[in-house]
Amino acid sequence: MHNGAMSLVRVPDMSLPSFHTFANFLGRRILPFSNGRVVSPPGEIGHHGRRCIVVATPMRSGTHVMIDLLLNNLPAYRNRPLYIDLDQHLRRGQMPVDPQAGYVVKTHYPFTMPGGPFAEDRLRTLFEGALVITIERDQTEIVRSLARWHGATPDQILSRFGDGLDRFRAFWPGRDRVAIDHRTLFDREAMQALLRQIAERTGTDPAPRFVPPPPRDATQRIYLMKATTRLLGARAPRINTTIFTLK
Repeated sequence: MHNGAMSLVRVPDMSLPSFHTFANFLGRRILPFSNGRVVSPPGEIGHHGRRCIVVATPMRSGTHVMIDLLLNNLPAYRNRPLYIDLDQHLRRGQMPVDPQAGYVVKTHYPFTMPGGPFAEDRLRTLFEGALVITIERDQTEIVRSLARWHGATPDQILSRFGDGLDRFRAFWPGRDRVAIDHRTLFDREAMQALLRQIAERTGTDPAPRFVPPPPRDATQRIYLMKATTRLLGARAPRINTTIFTLK
């Protein structure tokens, strides 16, 4: 109190942009996604005696939406770590993934190329022995999403990533894979049917209750799921492996 006036305590502004910025800061500095409970590297790869599921996409095509659908609806694939980032291993000159290791494996190959030497014959063995899922998204939508992600213009994105999009589309057709449309990820009935198909082809059982992707506007719930995933890994009630949100 001063001269009869009440002093006010300033309440931090937790509007959506500031909350989003603060949450991503925590994710980078305090609860990073790149920990051994969530992803390899750095997590150690074990062997679980079932087919790996490779999720192969261009960037910004629903990669982590698909990964999370698999991890939330196929309990046998909830391992430590939750998934393998194949591209990070390839960049290190490694190809340590056995097709029967029993993990969900993320890759953008050959949209992004690793650089340096790696075992192409082992990479071929993985793709031929695993169950491969590719996601097809309209190029205009990919470019628009990449432009937002990188703070660039569509022309700049095409200059940087156009060759990668061409490589991806040339590499995967004709290979044994399950090809789905990006929009299917958000179609409840279609995804339930797809997950039953994947469970049958991997000799596993789907979860008794289907877990869909969270609504995009459920911001605080998404961040809570991300935090518990990074803290608890496979023990998290609901897996969310995404890195940033609202991009």
